Amino acid sequence: MHKVAWSSSHGEFLISDSYYFSILERETKKHGIEIVEVADFEELFSYPVVVFNYSERPFDEREIEIIERAVKQGKRVIFTGHFNNKDNVARICNEVSARFGLRLKEDEVVDDENFASDDCRMVITSQVEAFSDGVKKVVFPYSAPVEILSSEARVVLRGEETSRDGGGERAPVLAAERPYPSGGSLVLCGSCLFWDNYSILREDNLTFSLNLLNFR
Repeated sequence: MHKVAWSSSHGEFLISDSYYFSILERETKKHGIEIVEVADFEELFSYPVVVFNYSERPFDEREIEIIERAVKQGKRVIFTGHFNNKDNVARICNEVSARFGLRLKEDEVVDDENFASDDCRMVITSQVEAFSDGVKKVVFPYSAPVEILSSEARVVLRGEETSRDGGGERAPVLAAERPYPSGGSLVLCGSCLFWDNYSILREDNLTFSLNLLNFR
């Protein structure tokens, strides 16, 4: 069984909250992935994949350096945010992700043509550029746009040409990755809701989520 560490060290949404994540937890187990909720920060990095899903408490310099070292040594670390810097999560993510040439804008992404549930913030996109095996479309709800600051980072997901951020930029980036030669990477997602119970069975969200978590 492949194991993934899901952080509870910085006030994250918890995988043990079955109201939001029972489907993700159940379906990952079916595919040989066990998600383990981990409260101890340093213990997180004994796992090949670490998830910080909506971190609400800031990271100190020592913790950021540990994350940097872990990624460069071959771990995959995933940060997820939310639109318009809700709960200051974008700024907290950016304290870490900026070291990797990625940041969340304090903004939102909408699409007036490609959306779910009569909600233009429930963006649907086919522009899946990484972690795309078996994935044609993804619903990415209430996402912040991701700004790529490093030429060594790559787009994971972007909106359709019909999507825009608050400044009017078309097809904004919704998720991006900074890979390293070791195989490790930092993945920054503008949404934390794409794998919750409300969204994970829409379009190919489950397969996309499995692709993100399945790393050995």
